[in-house]
Amino acid sequence: MVDLRSPVQAFSLDSGDSSSIERWRSEMSRAFPPLTIQPDRPSSFTASYRAAGTVDLQVSDMRANAHTVERMPGKVTERNLGFYKISYQVSGTGIMTQGNRELVLNPGTIAVYDTARPYDLHFTEDYRFIVAMFPKSSLDLPEGLASELTAYPVDGTSGTGGIVSSYLLSLVDNLDWLAGPTGGRLARTGLDLLSTLVADELDATVGAGTADRKSLLVEVCYYINDHLGEPTLSPESIAAAHFVSTRHLHNIFREAGVTVAQWIKQRRLQECRRDLSDPLMAGIPVATIATKWGLDDPGYFSRIFRESFGASPRQWRQEALLGRVA
Repeated sequence: MVDLRSPVQAFSLDSGDSSSIERWRSEMSRAFPPLTIQPDRPSSFTASYRAAGTVDLQVSDMRANAHTVERMPGKVTERNLGFYKISYQVSGTGIMTQGNRELVLNPGTIAVYDTARPYDLHFTEDYRFIVAMFPKSSLDLPEGLASELTAYPVDGTSGTGGIVSSYLLSLVDNLDWLAGPTGGRLARTGLDLLSTLVADELDATVGAGTADRKSLLVEVCYYINDHLGEPTLSPESIAAAHFVSTRHLHNIFREAGVTVAQWIKQRRLQECRRDLSDPLMAGIPVATIATKWGLDDPGYFSRIFRESFGASPRQWRQEALLGRVA
């Protein structure tokens, strides 16, 4: 499990420094999955970068001259498969390409990237944009559903997009808070907003032939989130609550690349992991946290937690509270 936790990082480059480009490339490869970067004007390239992160969310504020970024196929490795990036273009313009989609990044545009797939970014002038990067598993929607929005334009000036962009702008002005004891709770708020944004956009973009199934899947995911603490939550109870057959429920989840039972378990484990990483919940017993999220068998909880995160719940909590990568 990759941990995005980091204190506030700041990095800037001035033109005229012959090593500036390599320093910028090195810094960007440290902060993100490996990228190939080529400035339009190498001899006068300037850039600045500020970032901080929690276990679940890294937020970066970047400004730079015109340049091209490539996420090449050969650089997509196993450790990079589990992230989404959502960017908000504050100023300047650019073009993003992923798969067979091309998106113009104007001020106010929000874009979704899948770091497991190649993509290109070309900034045509001086720009500023904010990037939120988080594990795919942190989004409250199945990966197969959220991936439909990659390289799709999202309006960041109104509606849910406007709320998300305002949140990101506020967060980069207060990165010390994100890196502090309450950072996990701030990140959770941000991830809830990002999940809501993705769900809203999916409702608006799905094709006519799949609209009913996609809308039902989003509705069911929200229902699961609201009932995670109930040990009796099951495919049968979920299907009954939505007046559909269990077979139909399994089919719509299969289209998203996950089973109903797998999704329930994944969501419960994610919520337990977040609570165990929260310094404000350090005094709450591990078993109490597990029961809160519907996992009332301590032995089973410990086993599946270790299988998912590579550490026991107590080990995870200890490492998280010490600020170490778990």
